[in-house]
Amino acid sequence: MTALKAGATAPPSVTPGPPPTSTPTVRVFFRRWSFWLGAGVLLVIASLVLLLIRGVSGADGGSDMSTTSAAPTGAKAVAQVLGQQGVTVTTADSLDAAVRAVADARASGAGGDPTVLIYDPNSFLPVDRTADLAALGGRIVLVEPDIFTLDALAPGVSVTGVVGSPSVADAGCALPVAERAGTISTSGSGYRLEGGSGSGGAGAGCFPAGDGGFSLVEEQRGDSVVTVLGASGILTNEHILEAGNASVALGLLGGVDQLVWYLPSAADLSQTGPPSLGALTPGWVTPLVLLLVVVFLAAALWRGRRLGPVVVENLPVIVRGSETVTGRARLYARSNARTRALDALRIGTVTRLSGLLGLPRSATLPEVVDAVASVAELAAADVAGILVNRLPRTDAELLELSHQLSVIERRVQVAVGRTPASPPSPPSPPTGSRS
Repeated sequence: MTALKAGATAPPSVTPGPPPTSTPTVRVFFRRWSFWLGAGVLLVIASLVLLLIRGVSGADGGSDMSTTSAAPTGAKAVAQVLGQQGVTVTTADSLDAAVRAVADARASGAGGDPTVLIYDPNSFLPVDRTADLAALGGRIVLVEPDIFTLDALAPGVSVTGVVGSPSVADAGCALPVAERAGTISTSGSGYRLEGGSGSGGAGAGCFPAGDGGFSLVEEQRGDSVVTVLGASGILTNEHILEAGNASVALGLLGGVDQLVWYLPSAADLSQTGPPSLGALTPGWVTPLVLLLVVVFLAAALWRGRRLGPVVVENLPVIVRGSETVTGRARLYARSNARTRALDALRIGTVTRLSGLLGLPRSATLPEVVDAVASVAELAAADVAGILVNRLPRTDAELLELSHQLSVIERRVQVAVGRTPASPPSPPSPPTGSRS
């Protein structure tokens, strides 16, 4: 850089102004959140594809034998055909709902007792409420019932086992619904009457399913008729059109104008144990919590808008060495780290002394102490105390030790002929610390 000529005026100093500010644009926003936006779009597309694959259904549309499910295991086809033939299909997911539906059907005066279909693959049916089950009506169709349901509603019927391989079976009985169908595709479980098979006065077994069992067993007790259907697949959308399945399904369920389609659920399970937290909580707690959440969100939005615009600063940022030293000294002073501050001074002094004495980088600390003591004509114990052993307990001792480090370094410089132009002033301890 050339010096200014005599008489020349220096250019006016320019005071740096505040750094430029900017707010994120729409392009910057989308660039910053592109990953999460893409992930959200991908999640929505995957959900739509899954819905298309599995089929969109109602609240209970995903259940087996549901009248609103168009899935292969649903029974929407049978329910729609029954509706077209004038049969009112009422669904129920609990025993109480089924009892109310039966009472409503009887009160409507549409043909006496309705037909009640019960399908309970998860054993939710409350068999301890035998009186309520018996009050469901005079026409009950049990689809693949277990032994507890049979004991409650059809004590004369027993289970023979699971049907091994589905096959087409002939009626083999004189029941009108079976004779009209001719054949069905057997599946599920087999059942038999305890008093024998065939078309007796107490009931009949139709569609042999092996091991002396039948896929359709009917038991009559007075005015009550209970039909046990082991081939549950004949009611599903997947198998309704096979053999005479549709004829049997419509014959069993379409005999009267009212049909109660009862699928037991978790609502039938008895509640045991202590009450839940929601039951013990007063009614005003939930609105209060919601109000607090709204207040918190409003306060966060209000306080968040108080932040200023984004400040753009070019990197890298240059930090002066004096600022680093001052900042570290303040940290040492704030935490009273006298030993750590003295260690930093000692490491620098030992490194410089090793260079002045021409010692290798692999020289140990005792070797440096001996060399310094020999050159500076000091006792080795005193040199070791200054360089290593003595620990400062107060700021005054820290200042004294730092001064002695400077004295030793100066004496070594004089001894080796490298006296500095002006002796270095001893470093002062960090200000602001307390003993």
